[in-house]
Amino acid sequence: MPSGEARCTRFPPGPTPGSVRQIFWRGLRMKCPRCGAAPIFRRWWTYTEYKECPRCALPYDPRGESLAFMYLSTAFLTGVMFIVLILVPPTDLATYRIGLVLGALALYGVTMPFRKGLAIALNYFNHRTAG
Repeated sequence: MPSGEARCTRFPPGPTPGSVRQIFWRGLRMKCPRCGAAPIFRRWWTYTEYKECPRCALPYDPRGESLAFMYLSTAFLTGVMFIVLILVPPTDLATYRIGLVLGALALYGVTMPFRKGLAIALNYFNHRTAG
């Protein structure tokens, strides 16, 4: 960062880069995996995310690498819903289908910001530099 360029001071100083556990815990909390102080999302309910951390300038997803994690986690959740489909026999097929589809869509929607936070944390973990 050039010396004349000011950093955002809206967010208080956070912890320094931490352990593997801290990195993923920060991602799950939808905070920057490096500093843990600034949020990943401006508004998580509308899925509006910052391009970089307002505090430490970490680019959250510069090359779109979190898409693979999002795809795989959505496939995993689909597998969970398929297991529910197998293990819970329907009494009324129409109601069962509607409930299953609405439950799956709700599961995808509610977990999406948390999965994106974990994807960004995983990306940071894989590309962090030693030292």
